[in-house]
Amino acid sequence: MTSYELLGEYQNHIVPQSYNAGFVALSYVVSMVGAGSSLELIKRRTGFRGLFNHLLLVSSAVTMGGVAIWCMHFIGNRAIDLANGEPEMQIAYSRGFTAVSFFIPILVLLVAFLAIGTNNTVSWWRVIVGGVLCGVAICSMHYLGNASIKNYACVYRPVNVVGSAIIAVVASNVALFTFFVFRAVWTNSWQKRAISAAVLASAVSGMHWCAATGTRYRLRDIKSEGNEPSKGATVIVVICLSLGACFIIATSAIIRARNMRKSALRAQQVTLGAAVFDKGGRILIDPDGFIPSTVVTDSFLEKNTKDGFSISHPIFQWMFQASRNWSTISNFVGGMRRHISQLPHSSTHKDGRRGIQLISEYGEIIERYDVIFKELFCLAAAELADRFHEDMTSVGVLWDEIIPTGPGGKWPRAQSRMGSRLSLSWGMGDAHEDNQSGSDMAEKGLNARQLDFGRGLLMLLIRRVESDRDAERFVSAGYRFAELHQVSNIIRSCMQIQSSDFETKLRSMSTYATKQNEAPPGVHIGFFSIRACVSSGFEVLVQKDARHLLPSTALPLKTLENWHVQFLRRFENMPVSKILQSLKEEISARQNAQEIEFAGQLSETIKTLCEWTQEPLFEDAVLTSTMVRVPCRDDEEWVQSTMIVMRRVIPIHSVLSSPNCEFVPLSFFKMRQFSAQFQQEFIRGVHQEFGHVVKLADRREGSPDSEPGFLSKFWPFGRSDSLVATRMNSKTMAAVRDDAPCRPTHDRPGRHVEIS
Repeated sequence: MTSYELLGEYQNHIVPQSYNAGFVALSYVVSMVGAGSSLELIKRRTGFRGLFNHLLLVSSAVTMGGVAIWCMHFIGNRAIDLANGEPEMQIAYSRGFTAVSFFIPILVLLVAFLAIGTNNTVSWWRVIVGGVLCGVAICSMHYLGNASIKNYACVYRPVNVVGSAIIAVVASNVALFTFFVFRAVWTNSWQKRAISAAVLASAVSGMHWCAATGTRYRLRDIKSEGNEPSKGATVIVVICLSLGACFIIATSAIIRARNMRKSALRAQQVTLGAAVFDKGGRILIDPDGFIPSTVVTDSFLEKNTKDGFSISHPIFQWMFQASRNWSTISNFVGGMRRHISQLPHSSTHKDGRRGIQLISEYGEIIERYDVIFKELFCLAAAELADRFHEDMTSVGVLWDEIIPTGPGGKWPRAQSRMGSRLSLSWGMGDAHEDNQSGSDMAEKGLNARQLDFGRGLLMLLIRRVESDRDAERFVSAGYRFAELHQVSNIIRSCMQIQSSDFETKLRSMSTYATKQNEAPPGVHIGFFSIRACVSSGFEVLVQKDARHLLPSTALPLKTLENWHVQFLRRFENMPVSKILQSLKEEISARQNAQEIEFAGQLSETIKTLCEWTQEPLFEDAVLTSTMVRVPCRDDEEWVQSTMIVMRRVIPIHSVLSSPNCEFVPLSFFKMRQFSAQFQQEFIRGVHQEFGHVVKLADRREGSPDSEPGFLSKFWPFGRSDSLVATRMNSKTMAAVRDDAPCRPTHDRPGRHVEIS
């Protein structure tokens, strides 16, 4: 039929309609892709502030409003065939209303996503408001899209209009509530996001087709060419937006896979992480569940078979002290960075810390490896501080434990030592460097199987954020704080942490960061128990949650008087059981009220300590009458408390059964007993150890062989950022140059426990 014949037959009449099943299915798929990409973007949004969070908000509104709703609508309308498919009788759109129908749902969804917020706790009223607004966006786009039809007048059935609105609002609320509940409890896997996306797409499609089946089209005029956007143009826009949504989903999956791969590689290296807690005890993680971390080095190279890297190692103890003196260390970071960049490298990399040859061509560890390892640790801490856009002095203090990481299973330690000794370079981060490292190992006779079975070490810098402003700054940077019980298993799995009680460790870190695990001033009864190690040295029994404190219980006294000491000497070298019996007899026989009261206090405190330790070995501990001075904190000031010591030498084969105590190396325990003089000696040692390294690196950088090119002299971004700091230290170097060398750690004076 001709156009005039069609116009004469159908003008001002309802035109018959049918549906194309292929386009109906395609419209749902497009809607689900848009909803999925929108939820993926919302998942990564962590706060209301920050450019990245604003970009995520706008992008999620565009993908939901522009793809899941707008594209779905026009693809769905393409499924409607009018007048038996006559080309002149198909729906034609107005340019203006078509553009308006694209932007209106995006604006409404911006308000909806803002209303929902980014909190970890699910707010019912926020989700309901967001779901209602999302339903409004779906309905408004549908009817605005129909209003852009210029050659037909739409006739609606009220029942379908009401039903479609209910479907849009209810399904949107169900989808958003499901999604945010999953996200709040950190069970938001891609399968569950797919379920939420399917429900949200059902809200869009269900509303559209419920309304479409109740819509009739009354012909106004025959479709004219040139006055409306062509079907081809509309299809191109829809395809581009849909491909953009697919690109977002694919990019998110690629980033996630890349992060998992990097985490798997780091799990086999020596890594430094940042465990940041807010004042509520929640931990800072990224949207994928990772603690911020960076690699220190490929592996620790052992100089002998007994030289394993542990908290008893002098290098770890140096790093432990360095993390409490970042203000001093930060002055040397620039020189350390230049010194590391001047070392031999097996490959070129923009990061000078990567590809360092730690093994010479003769198979020997390079000279001054200990200094280089310390520098790598300090530079890793500086990188974490730069990542947080903070000064290095705020990056946190090192936790007193090294956590093993890597794939499950056990492998011989000799093989580990072999792999670490033959490791040529650090930081093989990409596939090319991995292959290159593998080739080097193959040349030395180490097969691929031996390379794969690697174990890593994770050290953590602990910090507590006390102010809401600082916490908001982290959130604006793309991180979020999460409850420990919700994310501990996620962190352990993502970072391949080999610890079954990792949540307990995280809670210990949170307490560690509060600095509330210091002994209060006063008088205490402590249990000093020492045991010889199988390899060498000694171990001392400490509190599990505060490894710098002996197991102890406070007496209700502020100080000990002379008569207290004289009273205690009656029980010198007595075991606990005999002391308790003697105190009971003293209470019955004594006439002095003061001594009776003190005997009762002493008996109750010893019983309390025995119950707290839950250790049978405590029964054989003997009392020493020598009073020990122990460092403690009182209102941010270091003071000393008095400790009455029960001591015991435990046989090397004895097994500890106490759930509240554990053994730590005696050298590490002594190092933890800080004093002002000890700290000054450490600072002086840092200047003596790294002062000449910084100056030597500065001298090499200024040599004719390392003169910068013409452009480098005028381009400010290629120069080291700490040259000024190094020059500022020159006067300090001169001040300590003539000082006597530092004594070894075990000879340094400090407030440590003494046994008499």
